[in-house]
Amino acid sequence: MSLSTDFFLGLAPAAGLNKLALLYMTLNRNDSPMPRNIDPDTLGFLLNDLARLMRSTFEHEIEAAAIPVTPSEARVLAHMSRCGAVQQTQLACILGVAPMSLSAFIDRLEAGGLVARRPDPSDRRAKLVTLTPAAEPVLDQIAQAGARARACATSGIDAAELDRFRKTACRIRDSLDLARAGRAARSRKLTA
Repeated sequence: MSLSTDFFLGLAPAAGLNKLALLYMTLNRNDSPMPRNIDPDTLGFLLNDLARLMRSTFEHEIEAAAIPVTPSEARVLAHMSRCGAVQQTQLACILGVAPMSLSAFIDRLEAGGLVARRPDPSDRRAKLVTLTPAAEPVLDQIAQAGARARACATSGIDAAELDRFRKTACRIRDSLDLARAGRAARSRKLTA
């Protein structure tokens, strides 16, 4: 077993990830007769793995805490807390979900009194979604679940190393966001 597999299996039971651990081991077997042309530890694969595992751990913590929203609804509330009043289409983009899927989450959260929709004064066709005061205690519980997920993910990593990783990840995010904005601007120029 490789060090990365040992590390992953050590985290798996604590986070309820036994099926993922088996998948990870299967994907990282080196006994394939075919040569490997793709490195499984490239930045893209690592970020994807981290995002998937963090999401799974966060969902486990939400369910274990019996928070009165689903893990997906908790993600919606957390992102709304992060970005404030936002158009539903923008929020769907931020979350990486289809607008119709987000609409179903928003419907349930609105029925629960946690969010409200209102017309966007700058675009009468769009709706802004905002948090209500009733969302505050739920957001506190979500924040605690997130803190437990982060503690699980960063166990055994010293604060300086984690700070370097966070700063590097922020720079990568900024670079990718700048490149995305540049592509969008070029695309608008071509269609104008």
